[in-house]
Amino acid sequence: MFHLWLFVRILAIGLVLVASASARSEANSHAALTIKEVMESIIVPASDTLWAADDPQTEEEWQVLEDAAIRTIAARYLMDLGGTGPDDNRWVKDPNWQVFSNALDKAARDSLEAARDKNIDRLLDAGYELYPPCEGCHLIFNPGVVNQ
Repeated sequence: MFHLWLFVRILAIGLVLVASASARSEANSHAALTIKEVMESIIVPASDTLWAADDPQTEEEWQVLEDAAIRTIAARYLMDLGGTGPDDNRWVKDPNWQVFSNALDKAARDSLEAARDKNIDRLLDAGYELYPPCEGCHLIFNPGVVNQ
């Protein structure tokens, strides 16, 4: 009976270890995209939309701005997971990256709140908040993009 109990316990521990290793492996292999791809396909168009906000009048115009803020928030989380680019996983661990990422998130959330409240002044202020973390991050992590 003792051997059966020991066998079951070892089997259970083994299953937990395998599941844990599998979960870590999934977390580390999640990325099918580079950070650059996320930036170019999601953040650049979304931030351009927010920065181009002029004087939205209709529900549809406000919805476009709200959607852009949501995409920016979501893309921030995607980037913070790392990516398949050669430096992506090193970058996201860098404390400077995390400061820029948090500032991007705050500005995007402020944009979202302003768009939901249909407050153009707050939306423009949030757009001004969005610019420094983008440019600062580019200066450190992708200096060539600043000159483009």
